[in-house]
Amino acid sequence: MNVMTASPENEPEEGTATDPTPEERPMSRFAQRFRIPLGIVVALIGAALAVVFAIRPLDSDTGSRGLITQGAGVALWLCVAAVGVTWALDTSRKVTNLCALGGIVCYGVFWVSGL
Repeated sequence: MNVMTASPENEPEEGTATDPTPEERPMSRFAQRFRIPLGIVVALIGAALAVVFAIRPLDSDTGSRGLITQGAGVALWLCVAAVGVTWALDTSRKVTNLCALGGIVCYGVFWVSGL
């Protein structure tokens, strides 16, 4: 049985010219160039959807289950708006990621409470 393995001298180095840096990727360049307008649009969409979730009627889901579902929906879209704001303001990546993680947690609560 012939096993083919690459020898260390034939393996490419990590971070060589074949791996484009984030600045060389077209979408990354676009996102960096239009950081503020994109962040504002995401923040406005998130805020608008948070208002929609806040004022929509609870329909048949009354009581604690309906309130949890509605509250998680509002919190989810507020987290999306926070991601847009923190990204537009070029804050620390850690802060933006924490806002995104909060949105994921809110989505999980929203999904579980809607079952």
